[in-house]
Amino acid sequence: MEVMQLRKANTSPRWAEALPTAGSYFVLTPTGSSPAHLYQQLWHSFHRLDDVGFVDPSDQSVIPFLSVADNILIDSPKNDIVRLRQFLFDNEYTELNTHDFLDKPASQLNETERFYVQLFRFLLLKRHYIITTNFLDNQGIATFRIFFNLLENVLQATDSHLIMVTSDHEMVDGQPAERLLSADLFTQQ
Repeated sequence: MEVMQLRKANTSPRWAEALPTAGSYFVLTPTGSSPAHLYQQLWHSFHRLDDVGFVDPSDQSVIPFLSVADNILIDSPKNDIVRLRQFLFDNEYTELNTHDFLDKPASQLNETERFYVQLFRFLLLKRHYIITTNFLDNQGIATFRIFFNLLENVLQATDSHLIMVTSDHEMVDGQPAERLLSADLFTQQ
């Protein structure tokens, strides 16, 4: 037990202490800096940590010839569709808990669906820190608010932290101050 705690202490990112409770956090990139640049810095610094997952719907981590369910479960210790369906049901993602969606070939997914595949993969793998690019900036504020409300429940239930790197001031307006993180927190080594 002590060895496990020591390992966790040595591998946890320094910025993890700034995330006291599970839920969504926002990193507003400084003027003149792109969210993609900060995301790349974070990936290079932390991608080897077992507790950190990176979601980027434009990358190739979704394998096109596999089904959605197979893509979500690809890194899971058990390839268990029942567990996936229960997870989606428990967390109110009933629109995604269908044979049509889960059996769909990943080659037919749009960017939003690829985002969900990667997000659910990391949640099922019990990653406590999930970092995403400014993908949500392009979804519009109304879509973001719906997504955010559903997601907050899932993050609380799974004791996970979603860190959204963004340059969109409108997205972070109205968020509690404790959910806003400085980009400096992540770039200082």
